[in-house]
Amino acid sequence: MNILTNWQPLPLRLLFVIALVMAVENLQATPYLKTDSNSAVESLLLDAKTYYETQQYEQAAASLERALRIKPRNPIIWYNLAGVRLANDEWKRAANLAQKSNALAGKNKKYKNLRIRNWMVITLACEGMGNDRCAREARDRAQTLIQK
Repeated sequence: MNILTNWQPLPLRLLFVIALVMAVENLQATPYLKTDSNSAVESLLLDAKTYYETQQYEQAAASLERALRIKPRNPIIWYNLAGVRLANDEWKRAANLAQKSNALAGKNKKYKNLRIRNWMVITLACEGMGNDRCAREARDRAQTLIQK
């Protein structure tokens, strides 16, 4: 077993994440992506973004869950909710929500960057849970998508 596999200090993991982020165009500082939907959903997303930026994660999640009641098959809203759960250290929920977003995005080329972001969320969630194998697999999936 390679000793470097188990020894991954935080700066090295951050460098990996930064490299992934730089590879994906048009990334924002928050997990929020714009969605092409009606004004009610847009309003709820703006509310959630405001709550997120002020670290009111439960309120942000509540706004996103309301948006999901209107547009339950929108992978961008699921991604945003995964980002809120990740920020609140809810690792398992974040990973599950990102997987749901990926399932809804499917193979649609328009959602390639979203799928990469979801794999980044899953990577970080797995690391938060201390699951190195899961993190490595998610990281590999993100890198594969970047190279396509």
